[in-house]
Amino acid sequence: MAESSDFRTLKILDRFRPIIARTGADYDVLRLILRVKFQMDQRRVPTIMSARAKSKDNADSNHYIRSLWIYALMGIIMVPFVVWNTGHFMLQMGLVYGILMFMIMSSMISDFSSVLLDIRDRNIVMTKPVNARTVGMARAIHTGVYLLLLSGSLTAAPLVAGLVAHGIGFFLIFLIELILTNMLILFSTSLIYLLMMKFMDGEKLKDAINMIQILLSVSIAIGYQFVIRSFEIIDFKAVFTPEWWQLFLPPIWYASAYEWLFAGGGGGWIYTFTALAVVVPVISLLIYVKLMPSFELYLEKMAHVSQTSSRRRGGWDRFVAKLVSRSREEQACFRLAASLMRNEREFKLQVYPLLALAMALPYLFWLTALQSSTWAEFRQSEFVYTLYIMLFLVVTAVTVLRYSGQYKAAWVFRAAPMANENVLYQGTLKAFFYNLFLPLFLLNAVVFTWVFGFRILSDLVIILLSSSALVPLSGKLLLRTPPFSESFSMAQKSGGWYALIVIPVLLMLWGIHVWFKTLPGGSWIYGMILIVANVLLWKLLYQVKKPGHVE
Repeated sequence: MAESSDFRTLKILDRFRPIIARTGADYDVLRLILRVKFQMDQRRVPTIMSARAKSKDNADSNHYIRSLWIYALMGIIMVPFVVWNTGHFMLQMGLVYGILMFMIMSSMISDFSSVLLDIRDRNIVMTKPVNARTVGMARAIHTGVYLLLLSGSLTAAPLVAGLVAHGIGFFLIFLIELILTNMLILFSTSLIYLLMMKFMDGEKLKDAINMIQILLSVSIAIGYQFVIRSFEIIDFKAVFTPEWWQLFLPPIWYASAYEWLFAGGGGGWIYTFTALAVVVPVISLLIYVKLMPSFELYLEKMAHVSQTSSRRRGGWDRFVAKLVSRSREEQACFRLAASLMRNEREFKLQVYPLLALAMALPYLFWLTALQSSTWAEFRQSEFVYTLYIMLFLVVTAVTVLRYSGQYKAAWVFRAAPMANENVLYQGTLKAFFYNLFLPLFLLNAVVFTWVFGFRILSDLVIILLSSSALVPLSGKLLLRTPPFSESFSMAQKSGGWYALIVIPVLLMLWGIHVWFKTLPGGSWIYGMILIVANVLLWKLLYQVKKPGHVE
């Protein structure tokens, strides 16, 4: 059998044997563990390749290795920033590292957190005379190798472009900082998980880690916005203004080295940022190596179900279901959907970041506006319309309602004596709207009312009614299969792109809203129209047959 790239990776690793041995790990055992892990990885399909996994692939090939060309294509978007000949490396490389860290961290959360926290091999490995440090080092190297392959593919085109445009020095700095970036992401994420495992166990621990993953997804999606806002445009030139909060933006750290070495920029802030780019990953590595045995010890908690961590009962769901649903069938579907949305970790990891972004994005537009106006002027503005951003991300989340980690149990819906599947659709969409979207909208509404005053109450009601009407409409257009009936491995197919049709719809709703406000009593008229539209859409799009019509 031909030697695979996995085993070539191990041969490269052999050159670092003395360094690894100094950490206290048994290198021969570690190498054997890694060999088995790499062989088993031929069965694992990365998220980005999940839609192709069922094609006629070679069973002996590593799906992840075969997916790297897709990441290489994605990395081309960074080439213009690298070759951008402005002499302002803080801006262009800050954007490059913002994009790069966003992509790596997203893949880390979606594909590699399960690898980092995998406990399935403990019953085999830990029953043998293998120390915890060896197992922990194998786990870190296993994850780190794939992160390096991912980041190498993403930066292949930018690295070549940097070599051609800026020379060998630029190329080497890029390469070194690429390794430091991966160290920072891998070991800081591991330490966050370790902190969670120290204080929690069982189901609470799994829920806490799931919440950390959600927060990381949101933070990396929002963080690059602050990278852009670190620069001001003065006389059509980007000017970097150091601030204390930039100490928490790793893309700024890594961009500082280029500003210092290639653009002649200096000063205390630049030196500090550059030092952080090196010191923080190294310190994270040293702390992780020291705490590796503890990581393996605490990881055992993942296998235990805490007796005190019982699931919350559905009393609130039952109360809300009776308020918004008339039939017992729909109430049952409402409670089932609400329970799945609240308890299924894979679903929360997919949907909750979207909802968190739906809450946060309006305020990012506020930051831009406040840079050019006073607080008093801003409070009299019409930025209440930024709430329409929530509708776009909510409709995108509706497309995820078809997926579930327990999708094989969807046969129960077919076997249940329901009048038809519209009951399931309607109950699920109502559970989504009242349990997930409405609380977030009301929280934003309170903040908006405090900022803009009670004059916007009619606008808030109109936006809420628009969103309520949009939920069944988007469900009818985008939910082509029953809720919770497909695996998340199918989520990469083109179904998510249907959400793009929402953009012109939202622009139209915003335009109609503004136009009605110009009319005398226009807000009242538009509000009544939306109430009627809600009644018709919820009733007509999901008509439920009478029991006598069941086939």
